[in-house]
Amino acid sequence: MSAPEASLEAVLAPGRHAAHTDDPVRIALRRCDLVHLTARRDRGTDLEKAVRGALHIELPEPGYASNGGSLAALWLQPNAWMLVAPSAEEGEFARTTKDACGAAGSVADQTHGRTVLTLSGRHARRVLAKLCRLDLHPRAFTPGRVATTRMAEITCTLHQRDETPSYDLIVSSTYAAHFAAALTHAAAELGYETA
Repeated sequence: MSAPEASLEAVLAPGRHAAHTDDPVRIALRRCDLVHLTARRDRGTDLEKAVRGALHIELPEPGYASNGGSLAALWLQPNAWMLVAPSAEEGEFARTTKDACGAAGSVADQTHGRTVLTLSGRHARRVLAKLCRLDLHPRAFTPGRVATTRMAEITCTLHQRDETPSYDLIVSSTYAAHFAAALTHAAAELGYETA
């Protein structure tokens, strides 16, 4: 186990922490494979067709995510997406994605470069409101929405997965332990559980 992983696991020690309320939020590490996908110049339409045909998922519009089976695609910026898949053999998802895209897209495996934390529970929005300036009200930010913003001085890609609400928070692995510490601090007054 690397030092950053050990630090992250120390921050997310299993149990119930801080305030003991009836409805704590849940914070967890989500192990998955991540691929950064970029359309090559003037090949956006070709890339969309290739991904749809081979991976059976649509590349979403700005500010949104899409799902296809066990995969999710998150819009990052024009012509760039993050693909999220269940953990598999080292590098397998990146190879599969590259084979699917051919010359239409560039693929960078981000499985070790990024860490995904999940935050869920009725009070999850209150926790996030302490860390970022996004309007997370259900009228403004709904399931399937994605935004990249600063949280605890770290760039984070935020994806609301459902109405619970449950969120994926994707950050640089280098800063994951620091980010997790900020997240647990923000959740302390409401109480939080880690598994």
